[in-house]
Amino acid sequence: MDKAHFPLKIESARLQLRKNDLAMAQTIFAAVDRDRKRLGRFLPWVDDTRSVEEEISYINSTHEKWDRHELYDYSIFLQDGTYIGNAGLHSLSWTADRCEIGYWILRQFEGQGYMSEACKVLIEAAFEVGFNRIEIRCDPENERSASVPRRLGFRFEGRLEQDTKDSEGRYRDSLVFARLKSQGPIK
Repeated sequence: MDKAHFPLKIESARLQLRKNDLAMAQTIFAAVDRDRKRLGRFLPWVDDTRSVEEEISYINSTHEKWDRHELYDYSIFLQDGTYIGNAGLHSLSWTADRCEIGYWILRQFEGQGYMSEACKVLIEAAFEVGFNRIEIRCDPENERSASVPRRLGFRFEGRLEQDTKDSEGRYRDSLVFARLKSQGPIK
């Protein structure tokens, strides 16, 4: 498959996913900082985000990777403009027509179906440009994160033992879920 451009904005009934914007750096950093302990339990990058400047650096890196077709990272907003988290496509393999979705949401927005809705529109966009396989990986202890692929009809493919490290250098397992384009639209 040829490398494709992703839309700068993707909408669903309740959400807008927008390409990360430098103007959001302060808002994103403040959100991460407020929810640091909970997010840091499963996301190793949280410890590397200690200032607005580091958030700016991260957003700049997402723009560079976007231009090189290596990553498509979005800020997630409610339709009223309230920022609630991030989701994106990474680990893209254009030769194997495969990618992975990563996501996080602020505590006060958990349990309302927002992340499933955001992932659903990302999945639809990925299949539309030609991806055949989409994976979601998460820590086995992160039950909320694991509920997203299950809700979206992904197949559980297994547990990878000690395939990643946390911010303190400890090995951690990952659950792997996958959805194929041949499974049809998400209901």
